[in-house]
Amino acid sequence: MTLALDIARFAAATTASTLPAPAHATIVRLLYDVAGLCVAARRTDYVSAARASAASSGNATAIGHGGGFGPYDAALINGTAAHGEDYDDTFEGGPVHAGAVVVPAVLAAAEHRGLSGGAVLKGIAVGVEIMCRMSLVAPQATHKACFHPTAIFGAPAAAVGVAAALGLAPEKIAQAVGIAGSLASGIIEYLADGSSTKRLHAGAAAQSGIRAALLAESGFTGPATVLEGRLGFYGAFAP
Repeated sequence: MTLALDIARFAAATTASTLPAPAHATIVRLLYDVAGLCVAARRTDYVSAARASAASSGNATAIGHGGGFGPYDAALINGTAAHGEDYDDTFEGGPVHAGAVVVPAVLAAAEHRGLSGGAVLKGIAVGVEIMCRMSLVAPQATHKACFHPTAIFGAPAAAVGVAAALGLAPEKIAQAVGIAGSLASGIIEYLADGSSTKRLHAGAAAQSGIRAALLAESGFTGPATVLEGRLGFYGAFAP
């Protein structure tokens, strides 16, 4: 039993119909919050730049904008917008902004694949849960290592959320976590000049989560001991 597989079994076993009432209420608030933040930031220069960088069309929505986007571009735009003005939800233990990563990732994947509302609830629930719990393993250590916790923990959490929403088997979800360990990134040098990369990190993590889940679904593999391994995720990002 590896940590990634343990997480994957939890994610696969979760169902929308058995979510605790507080968890369901939190998901609803996160959906409203992310949608409102995306609308509020839709005319900012950084969102305009993110939208201009889009290179795909599809069924996914960039909230507050016309036209359809591919899932990767929609997740990038929405995550960047949701985190952009720093009014998104905050879990202080990490600290991480889970909603701005997980919600855009799961929504984009759901629109891309035509998933049900129940699948969306499940994906957001497990993604947010895992992101917050992962951030508690070594509180503040990621910041001290010069990485942005929302970016770092967001990629595997979004991967879990999307993979769970897709209904992947635990073994596939575990592979998605392993892949996401190599897609996670985001340094905090933006603190030096307030540049746009902080805003990008939520969108990039959402995008990476979708990529990891779809790669795993197709048979791509990642290291089984991605989290606890000596050369793994925490060794790199929270030494």
